[in-house]
Amino acid sequence: MSNLSRTTLVAAAGAALVLLAFFASPLSGQSSTTRGLNLAFHLQAAALSVEGGDSDGGGGAGLRIGYGVNRIVNVFLQMDGTAINARSAPELSGEWSMAHADLGVRFHFANSLRSWVPYLELALGGRAVSATNVTVGQGVLNDIRFNGGSFTFGGGISAHFTQVLALDVGLKLSTGEFNEIEVGALALRNLSIDAQSSRLSVGLVWWP
Repeated sequence: MSNLSRTTLVAAAGAALVLLAFFASPLSGQSSTTRGLNLAFHLQAAALSVEGGDSDGGGGAGLRIGYGVNRIVNVFLQMDGTAINARSAPELSGEWSMAHADLGVRFHFANSLRSWVPYLELALGGRAVSATNVTVGQGVLNDIRFNGGSFTFGGGISAHFTQVLALDVGLKLSTGEFNEIEVGALALRNLSIDAQSSRLSVGLVWWP
């Protein structure tokens, strides 16, 4: 992992721990809910590694909409976007970004009498990395996009301010392949480029 990626992830993790520690005492006597419609917004630090190479990372944000079928099972759709600082391949300098779309299930280890709710997640989805103004040799490519599917495993903890509002800290690890590259109007398909990505997020969840 590059120094930039490591620094970004460590900084986000540190901020998350500080927030959880700050709210630990006031939250200790409050209750929580995990049922019904829930909406979430988060900031995140993310990293990407292709074919086992060095990781590149950056910061971004995301949205999630979910529905708690019962106290334990929550189905969700999550969309994330991250700006990537591509330092590990200086020969491909440009403006890079990464997007994830996840359809998954979150399993809460919930007790309505507690304000702390740990969870695990599984999700299937799509992942895309795009770039503009990429310098390749003596030329510049204005539009490149890598597309593929992903499988995601994650976990985290929600700390409730009130029964319906919580601070959420989570980590997602995604694996999969880029099987298509688009360069302008051209597309190369049936590829098999291994890629791993990670996302550390801190945000708020609301049950309206």
